[in-house]
Amino acid sequence: MRVYIETYGCALSRGESHLMETVLRRRGARIVGSLEEADVVIINTCIVRGETEDRMRRRIKSLYEVLAARGKRLVVAGCMAKAMPYTVSRLAPDSSLVAPQCVHRVDEAVFSQSRVLLLGDERRRDLLPQVIRGVIGIVPIADGCLGDCSFCVVKYARRRLVSYAPRAIVNTVRGMLERGAKEIELTAPDTAVYGVDLAGQQLLPDLVLRIVELPGDFMVRVGMMTPEYAMRILDELVEMYRHPKVYKFAHIPVQSGDDRVLKIMNRGYTVEEYVELVRELRRKVPGISIATDIIVGHPGEDEEAFRNTLKLVEELRFERVHFAQYSLRPHTRSASMKQVPEHVKKERSKRLLEVVERVGLEVHRAYVGGVYEALVTEEGHSDTRVARLSNYMPVILPGNVDLGSRVRVRVLDASYYDLRGVLAG
Repeated sequence: MRVYIETYGCALSRGESHLMETVLRRRGARIVGSLEEADVVIINTCIVRGETEDRMRRRIKSLYEVLAARGKRLVVAGCMAKAMPYTVSRLAPDSSLVAPQCVHRVDEAVFSQSRVLLLGDERRRDLLPQVIRGVIGIVPIADGCLGDCSFCVVKYARRRLVSYAPRAIVNTVRGMLERGAKEIELTAPDTAVYGVDLAGQQLLPDLVLRIVELPGDFMVRVGMMTPEYAMRILDELVEMYRHPKVYKFAHIPVQSGDDRVLKIMNRGYTVEEYVELVRELRRKVPGISIATDIIVGHPGEDEEAFRNTLKLVEELRFERVHFAQYSLRPHTRSASMKQVPEHVKKERSKRLLEVVERVGLEVHRAYVGGVYEALVTEEGHSDTRVARLSNYMPVILPGNVDLGSRVRVRVLDASYYDLRGVLAG
């Protein structure tokens, strides 16, 4: 059986595709690199935004038509299979569906000659999705979250928090290090809630401190965490970030700088609480870099609310801001609210981009002229390498520097996106 897997979405989705590959190889399937070679095609879907869902719809329909004409089969996996099974069935009537929680059973769908629907909630805690990209090992530590954001459709695909067993995570990381990984990325929809379903308490700092005890020269990057749950373990997070093997980098989405909009979004914190969290981290973990996410034009955002978001970016001077215009998602509470006009969202996005790029460039220029220790982790464009400082700040280096090596770099220039430097000798 020859299987082609096409993957969309986040690191968790990529890890689940890798897990599907592992399961299928154990059953004797061969993973091939193109649609033309395959007997069965798996599309691992994402629906986080409206334009992403539209792309999935078009791709599923196109794949189904091509495969049906060739007498081959389609398996739709991932968030769209779980959250929108009826829609998928209309687009591809004979396709099999595999929810994210059932990827360990994907072989049942692939090897069956009839349609298979695996849409339950049965994720195994001892079987981790994982992927190694160069010297970077990506390890999901949990699926689902404890939030109930008004705008989120992913919760319908990954509603229940399922934390993977600590021993399984540590063993997975150990195996990655033995295979040459130098950076370990711990990912989840909300890393801060890891362990609540296992022990009734947040175990992220304990998990990370167990991982860094493993032998070897490597760094750990902790993925996104929600502000309300990060606040509850702030002291423990500070201890975790102070460890020399942990990047001083925190991804904490604020989404809006206005309390009224945050309440409409059903976020569990105020702007004041968020500001205090960031200030405490910066005070107690010198040099830490903070990334955040912002939604522009969410229902309820008027001009005053948007200006409050601009003020927050100016005040906290984030090292990185990921922002996007609000995208209406089906079945969510936000979808039933009065919408902000598209032209207003576009105009506000342009204004926010100007502030974000100006502030980011000012923050990054403070590094110019300095010499820093860095870990070379990725290949860049045009014969360059990407090295990461201890706070995960990227430095673009010219030349063929060995991946995984520790180097000293001199920063010569900066952009909003990164720093530019050379080896310092």
